[in-house]
Amino acid sequence: MSVDNIAKKIIDEAESAVRSINEKAERETAKFSSELGREERELRDTAKKKIGMEAEEIVKRRVSSARLEGRKRILGEKDMILGEIYAEARAKILSLPEDEYLAFLKKLVVTHSVGGNEKVMLSQKDLARFKGKLPLWEKELSQDVKKKWDNSSITVSAETRDIEGGLILSQERTEINLSLDVILADTKYVLEGDVTDVLSWTGRKE
Repeated sequence: MSVDNIAKKIIDEAESAVRSINEKAERETAKFSSELGREERELRDTAKKKIGMEAEEIVKRRVSSARLEGRKRILGEKDMILGEIYAEARAKILSLPEDEYLAFLKKLVVTHSVGGNEKVMLSQKDLARFKGKLPLWEKELSQDVKKKWDNSSITVSAETRDIEGGLILSQERTEINLSLDVILADTKYVLEGDVTDVLSWTGRKE
């Protein structure tokens, strides 16, 4: 499976997860609204009879607590789904065939290169794994980057970094962290933001 197909699959799965969470939010909200409506009426009647003016405050606290509990349950479901997507995407990329994985790394470098003298630092595992292929990969990488920046110079460093996959792109004192965990975490953060926007309305006042 190509890198583009894997990326599309990850995006499709993420979109499916967001739809699932949205549907979950709608069902949970409808359920809580129904329960809260009945419970609110009962609380108002009981509270007004027992403690008069303090009834409204009691009702507000109880309804607010119920809504908060509902949001926690929905957000917990969201975290579980996004966590599963994150783990599956990570495993798929790490298990790519060597040529596809190197193409994935090359795309990262070309996309984020800013020109000048840059170094690519891999994980210790990847450096050892691709040792025989790195000279040719470095040459092809340099050619691709030069199409973007005439003054570019790319070398694969013998220095490694404590990362699981992906790479670190370094230029003098500046580094761009393109490790796999950081890339996926950024994607997960965007998805979390989208889902939170969808769910935020569940806490609105009736």
